[in-house]
Amino acid sequence: MIKRLIISHILPINCVHDSCIINIYEPGDCILPHIDSHDFVRSFSIVSFLSECNIMFGHKLEIVGLGEFIGSSSIPLPVGSVLVLNDNGADLAKHCIPAVSCKRIFVTFRKMDKAKRLFNFKLDSDLQI
Repeated sequence: MIKRLIISHILPINCVHDSCIINIYEPGDCILPHIDSHDFVRSFSIVSFLSECNIMFGHKLEIVGLGEFIGSSSIPLPVGSVLVLNDNGADLAKHCIPAVSCKRIFVTFRKMDKAKRLFNFKLDSDLQI
């Protein structure tokens, strides 16, 4: 999938992701406001599957109920969309996913800081620059 995103010019070749997390959401699941760990180099990418939902951003995101948040902006994530977070969007603004209405999957691709990688880690040779 990484190769396809790079070939399609969705992701830059200078930040090849080397790790991912797969989040499977059932109806009612959400993810609380957060900023991703700085153990990961910016940018990182979220690929959306199965159903549309919104992602919320803001310097201050408030929890107003179970899976309900108030924030500065809300961006729809259609099925098959790729959201690339970088700069202030990754480092200053928190983001969260309000409770989803139906099953969905997010795949988040990130690049680990070289100093934090596991011993003997090797990146796919096709992606090395």
